[in-house]
Amino acid sequence: MSTGETASNLFSDGGLAAAVPSRPDVVIVGGGLAGLAAAAAAVEAGLMVQLVEGRRQCGGRAASFEDASDGTLVDACQHVAMGCCTNFLDLCRQAGIGEQLRRDRTLWFIGPDGDRAACTPAGWLPAPLHLAPLLLGMRHFSLREKFALAVGMLRLAAWKPAGGDAVEPTAAAWLAARQPTRVIELFWQPVIESALGESIDLVGLSAVKKVAVDGFLAHPTASDLWVPTRPLGDLFGDRLVNWLTSRGVRIMTGRQVTTVERDAGGRATGVRVAGELLEAAAVILAVPWRAAARLVPDLLPPVADTFAGSPITAVHLWFDRPIIDLPHAVLVGRVSQWVFQGDEAPGGPSAAGDEPAHHCQVVISASRGLCGGDRRLLLETVVGELREIFPAARQARLLRSRIVTDPTAVLSVRPGVDRVRPGAETTVPNLLLAGDWTATGWPSTMEGAVRSGRLAAAAAARAVGRSAGPLTADLPKNRLVGMITGC
Repeated sequence: MSTGETASNLFSDGGLAAAVPSRPDVVIVGGGLAGLAAAAAAVEAGLMVQLVEGRRQCGGRAASFEDASDGTLVDACQHVAMGCCTNFLDLCRQAGIGEQLRRDRTLWFIGPDGDRAACTPAGWLPAPLHLAPLLLGMRHFSLREKFALAVGMLRLAAWKPAGGDAVEPTAAAWLAARQPTRVIELFWQPVIESALGESIDLVGLSAVKKVAVDGFLAHPTASDLWVPTRPLGDLFGDRLVNWLTSRGVRIMTGRQVTTVERDAGGRATGVRVAGELLEAAAVILAVPWRAAARLVPDLLPPVADTFAGSPITAVHLWFDRPIIDLPHAVLVGRVSQWVFQGDEAPGGPSAAGDEPAHHCQVVISASRGLCGGDRRLLLETVVGELREIFPAARQARLLRSRIVTDPTAVLSVRPGVDRVRPGAETTVPNLLLAGDWTATGWPSTMEGAVRSGRLAAAAAARAVGRSAGPLTADLPKNRLVGMITGC
């Protein structure tokens, strides 16, 4: 067992004094993806790092729960990265868990009539022409609608905010004047709401442009899906944590930070955990915005109602047989938005007996008011839709189900929200912020979380006289895409 692992175990048992042989350079509050990314970047910069997480396991929203029937780990909600998520993918490679992500080049759409469209970008064509096969593969659109969609994508890429005090349009308002209704309902709505986790009636157009350019137009591999093949709790709660402890990061779980201590000049001197002071030369708060505001109310006063969260619901289903013959699918024109094929239970008993259970997951973004809040109706609706779409589901027996809703799963990227998102640095030079809600230039995603952690770690390194490496570069845009977008 390494020294880092020993310290981590001592912390998990509550041995605060014994686990800290010397004052750490930086204390990170929060063990979600932002905090873990900050720890990785800080230790790479040569800093002594201590991370404190209030839950029993790290990972934050990228977490898993234990299925009571067979003890297997099940992700609370499916998380998927895209090829444009360069910093997230780099962290996974750095920590040795990149091989646990499956790369899917094909994006499957299932139209309202059940027709399947296998949409695969062309790797041999330059951007943005690489999207032509993807567009042509959407069988639920007419040629006129496909042309309108292509023009709409290019117009969105060329859009620039008016600047000044002008109100940014919502996605719904901008699209309604420029796109056919069917194209909005069967492409823009499911894609935008899945990517941004918020209704097209609420999201600002700048966030939608980010998705269109960086996620589709910029590069032939930008829209590739990277899907975890192991539970998130295993990847981030165990493997990433173990890699960090092997690098010397000391991790304390199951303990709440109650106070950020500051000296007479206002500089952070450490944090209090269970009444004891953990001193540090710099502090990174990698917690949700409301938790950060409670710890430093003078630096993060309450923000307007527009700075709010958006809910995402995952409907977990276990059938007595496999029902889905695709790795994933976007279901358009339905309550269900995405369906993912889950890992089959390894012959373990189900709640209904000794037969194996086959898991799948339906994910619904912007799920406020879903089915009037009637969970039974939601379950019946989702199961009914799957039986309409997948023939194998019609004869399958539902063994059990679980509905998981995170009411503030992502930051709602409404018009003007970027004006109130704080950066990593505060008015206190050695007190930094991280989290997908901070100003990263990205929406509230895993990529945004990792970028925020790396930005905060770089600022913390500067605060103690060190330097940290830069962010991983975005996928390169070719000259044609640069001309269209103006950058």
